[in-house]
Amino acid sequence: MEEILKNYIDVIDFEYGEYLIYLRKSRADIEAEEKGEGETLARHLKILLELARKMKIKIGKIYHEIVSGESIADRPEVQKMLNEVKIGSWKGVLVVEVERLARGNTKDQGFVAEAFSISSTKIITPMKIYDPNNEFDEEYFEFGLFMSRREYKVINRRLQRGRITSVKEGKYVGNIAPFGWDRVKIEKDKGYTLKPNEESKTVQMAFDLYAYNDISIKKLGLELDSMGLKPRHKEKWTVSTLKDMLKNPVHIGMIRWNSRKTVKAYKGDKIIKTRPRNNDCILIKGLQPAIIKTDVWNIVQQKLSTHKVPVQHNNIIYNPLAGLVRCSKCGAIMQRRPYKAKGWDDTLICPNTECDNISSKLYIVENKIIQSLKSWLENYKIDFNSYIDKIGCDNIKILEDSIKESKKAIEIKSKKRTNIYEFLEDGTYTKEMFNDRMQVITKEIDAIKKNLKTQESKLEEEKKKEEEKKNLIPEVENVLALYDKLETAEEKNMLLKTVVKQVNYLKTEKAIKKNSNPENFTLDIFPKINKVS
Repeated sequence: MEEILKNYIDVIDFEYGEYLIYLRKSRADIEAEEKGEGETLARHLKILLELARKMKIKIGKIYHEIVSGESIADRPEVQKMLNEVKIGSWKGVLVVEVERLARGNTKDQGFVAEAFSISSTKIITPMKIYDPNNEFDEEYFEFGLFMSRREYKVINRRLQRGRITSVKEGKYVGNIAPFGWDRVKIEKDKGYTLKPNEESKTVQMAFDLYAYNDISIKKLGLELDSMGLKPRHKEKWTVSTLKDMLKNPVHIGMIRWNSRKTVKAYKGDKIIKTRPRNNDCILIKGLQPAIIKTDVWNIVQQKLSTHKVPVQHNNIIYNPLAGLVRCSKCGAIMQRRPYKAKGWDDTLICPNTECDNISSKLYIVENKIIQSLKSWLENYKIDFNSYIDKIGCDNIKILEDSIKESKKAIEIKSKKRTNIYEFLEDGTYTKEMFNDRMQVITKEIDAIKKNLKTQESKLEEEKKKEEEKKNLIPEVENVLALYDKLETAEEKNMLLKTVVKQVNYLKTEKAIKKNSNPENFTLDIFPKINKVS
């Protein structure tokens, strides 16, 4: 793609371009690429850059989506693009066809149509330009989105039927082969199967160790680590990785499909996706050979069935500090360990088995964070009042004055450029003199415009900081006032996350002696704000 950009440098201006390009692969494109029809995004980029050259417009940004998601929520690049469109950052968006913008449900289509309509942003395709201010264009655009959704459903049904047919033929339809296997093309036939690779010896070793030794899955991982046998993407084995490997029937020559169906459900006002285990999945003899004997497999499955680890499937948060506290030693997110069966208090631990950061009781860490927030707020109030008295909004005023001067300078230079045209017309300048003077004045104006854009960006940032500083005090006060009144850990967690970005935890000595301090740990709290400076 970089080579394509070099050939169209005349239509690209990432500083002042007023149009953007949005690229996205469809499912049909992915299938075509597998058949050798070339890289889709590169081909589309060339088409749209050529279109920009014909229309004599400048491209200021290029967004490309490498995922083929059903909804906007699954496509981060289109979210960024639409947020910029909503606030009127661009005159138009170039796309190969309107269907690339949204194939989601009616809600998604309405969101896309509204974003372009309110901001009066044009949609430019090689076939047609859609003006949201034109009633007929607007209707045509909305109809195009509706038809794209219908097409998506048809394609998806066809793909699912094709996959199920392939699975029933014993073929492997996943994109990534399991650990211990390579995905290989079937000779003289469509589709793929699996072939054992060098990692299959590690799989066999894991099955034998677990089947014929009295060890837990955690100890199995430590044993494999000590042998220098590593998983595919990490340095160390984890319990979840090993459990998935030991439960995968592909190792006994079977193909499993749809073992985890995606299920959508409301959580509050948001739709979340979960992938619970599906007991009604397809399990059929595969084309690949077995690398694990049936008797070994049966022993392992029997042991796994008795080794049950409690897992929460109801998406209820029991830890008010979930996702907030990180280990200062290894950076892992600290986790809650319950001891309900023993009647002990929950603890906050580092999940990294190689890390020696010592755990503490969860409620003690929680109370310490609230106390630290109270202390931090008192100091912040003092600093903030001092900031207002001594410095005030000088930075904003300096930037506003600079912006005024830059705009005035552009106006003066623009008048000079007009005079140069007049000097050419009345014969004062020759063509050579005109070109030289025009080149100089244009460079000067471009330099001032570039500086102006930087100043405006800094001004916006300073104003945002000021707003954050003003809002932080009441936000933290609100958290401290409400926290103890909340009943669930989830509500407390959501409230804390409104003002706290991260907390780092460190404890180097155990507090088990009679007079030891259970708060002998350190916390570094990072609020969601740049500190007053």
